[in-house]
Amino acid sequence: MSELHLKQISEEQIEALLRLQEIVFMNLKQKDQLSTLTKEEFKRILTGEGYMVGVFCKEQLIAARALLKPRSEESEHLGLDAGLTKDQLNQVVYQEISLVHPEFRGNRLQQRMGNWLMQNLVNEGSSYSFICATVAPTNLASLIDKFKQGLEVVALKEKYGGKLRFVFLKDLNNPSNFTVLEEKEVELTALEEQRHLLQKGYRGSELKHEDGRYRIRYQLRSKNESGFNML
Repeated sequence: MSELHLKQISEEQIEALLRLQEIVFMNLKQKDQLSTLTKEEFKRILTGEGYMVGVFCKEQLIAARALLKPRSEESEHLGLDAGLTKDQLNQVVYQEISLVHPEFRGNRLQQRMGNWLMQNLVNEGSSYSFICATVAPTNLASLIDKFKQGLEVVALKEKYGGKLRFVFLKDLNNPSNFTVLEEKEVELTALEEQRHLLQKGYRGSELKHEDGRYRIRYQLRSKNESGFNML
């Protein structure tokens, strides 16, 4: 790990990003776990509409992770999926694509990059109030990453042309202003049961691993001071 270092990625490294994305995608057993980005989408992030950090082994890019500033007028805005009002959409930032070269998995690079990006937001003194993200139900590493960062499941729906995704949300200003009314633990694979709970206003707050099985703890809460309805 001593030869690995993190630094912000520049527009000049787009071709390296595309090569890394291709390597990651080709090594996935379940290809629908990754919603790949185009060269234009990478350029959008790198030229003012987001942040991207890379992990380099000597001079080779072996991991990357991005935050994206979405446009509030987007019809597929994740803030709408999460129940935010239209006035709150300009306060949202996305946790976007995360890529780790197969040969360097197991080094907690996704977590290290996530910490770097969130610290970058803090240092910038940004006005963002909400973080949104999507994760495929089969992408266990990304699910663990999101829950560790305090994001919660608020929806389960088809995105990106029909790919099933958990929609995650974190309220940066009011993370704990609620009373828990009821809790349920649901098998990670029980997607319809989870969809039903989410439609009733529950949110997934924790991923648990017991007896070789993964479950998500769902909570029904009485209120949320951030301005959108939990019930």
